[in-house]
Formats: sequence, structure tokens, C-alpha cells
Amino acid sequence: MTLHYQQDYQCVKCETFFLPFQSPVTVCPECGEPNLQPEEFREVVRLLVEANQTHRGLYGGFTPPAYGVFSLLDHYVYYSASIFDMYVERQTPRALIIEEVLANETPAWQELLRELLYQLFEQAERQGLFQQKHEETEPMEGAA
Repeated sequence: MTLHYQQDYQCVKCETFFLPFQSPVTVCPECGEPNLQPEEFREVVRLLVEANQTHRGLYGGFTPPAYGVFSLLDHYVYYSASIFDMYVERQTPRALIIEEVLANETPAWQELLRELLYQLFEQAERQGLFQQKHEETEPMEGAA
């Protein structure tokens, strides 16, 4: 079963959808308007790590075989999963992966997403999310 979160957020001025994860204020990447961080987005990085950890445990990779996107936060779960899978598959430094992903974004979106992705990678690494899964080994015969 995949994890889903019914959280959406739009800029108070231009109504652009984005994640206001920076505390206490995140600047809208479209219009530059400061947006106060709503309470439900204060733990967004933790929720993204939690979803990716759950999906990796269930499916072996961060991106589930099928994933419906029903909210803004669901979009970021899927977005971060594909980036994490790329990172693990390529064994490339996270900075290179992040910059590659951001290359086609406008400068304001690059700034916002870069900060989110660095926070996300740091939290994931602290929780050991990228460590190799260890297969259980059977005890050797005669071992006590």
C-alpha cells in the first residue's frame, strides 16, 4: 500500500501551488510573495522521508510500481522518490543529481527546490535511508 497525503497549498497572492516548507516564511517561487508556513507543512520533509522509507521497504525501490497523485504533497512524494532512485542507481554525489534535476527550472524554482532537496537528502541520510539493504543470512551449520 502506498502512502498518500491530502495536503495542498497555494500562494496567498498568485495561487501558485508550492510547498511552504521553510519556517516560518517561504517566498513564492512565482511572484516572490512571502507566505507564512501553515502548521500542516512544518513536518513536510519528515513526511517525504517517511513515505520514501515505507515505499522502499515495500517495493525495493523508492518509486512504487503505481502511484496516484491526488494532492500537492503526493506530487512531491513521487518527485522525491524518482530522485532518490536515480541517486541510488547512479551512485553519483547528491549535489550533481540535484543540479541535474533543477537544470530546466526557472531560477526562483531552482532556489526553492534546491533547499527542499538538500534538506530532504540530509534527513534521509540521517535516518539511513540510502544504506544498502542487508539480506538476512542463514546461520552456518554447527554454529552456536
